[in-house]
Amino acid sequence: MQFLADWFKRYLSDPGVVFLGLFLVIVFAIILTMGDMLAPVLASVVIAYLLEGVVGIIERRGIPRFPAVLIVFVAFLLFVILILFVLMPQLSRQVTQLFQQIPAMITEGQALLMRLPERYPDVISSAQVQEIIGVIRQEIAEFGQTVLSLSLSSVVGVITILVYLILMPLLVFFFLKDKQLIIGWVAQFLPNERSFADTVWKDVDRQIANYVRGKFWEIVIIWAASFVTFTFMGLQ
Repeated sequence: MQFLADWFKRYLSDPGVVFLGLFLVIVFAIILTMGDMLAPVLASVVIAYLLEGVVGIIERRGIPRFPAVLIVFVAFLLFVILILFVLMPQLSRQVTQLFQQIPAMITEGQALLMRLPERYPDVISSAQVQEIIGVIRQEIAEFGQTVLSLSLSSVVGVITILVYLILMPLLVFFFLKDKQLIIGWVAQFLPNERSFADTVWKDVDRQIANYVRGKFWEIVIIWAASFVTFTFMGLQ
């Protein structure tokens, strides 16, 4: 009991720590209970937060905030259009080609498996090969059922995507444009003494920025390595 009393005095005697703890509990409770309804808003907040760094860079070059927001937002829309009308059709064509080639790949794989008992009779038998082929067929059948179920629910998915495409850009724009108004409105509900929470937020903000930069370079490195490897090996 004395240990618990000392722990409470050490950490919960500071109002900043109590406020930060309550704030995190409320945020997590909102996400867990209303996450599905607030998904577009939360996604827009994340995108606006990421774009805010670019807006800040442009502002530091002497450009007022509103023109900077317009520049970043137009670039964001162009990026979304690039994904929808350039990358997505290409991805769809490649997925279609993959499904068309699956039967030939399965046939070739079965032929290779059937040769294993002849080449390595001490390692694998014909019965084991037949068992492996049966498992593969079962997995392919289950995968086909999963694809069918996804296609049946595609109508709802298309409607959801359309809502996101219309709602999220608007939310991102207003989150960027009215950042100070939103922060001022939220600050009305926060205690005046929140130095500890401000310190924690600055550390979190710095680590998130480092994570985003690291993830960006990770994507670039993996893309380059995959492209070079597939091109060298003649793979599609």
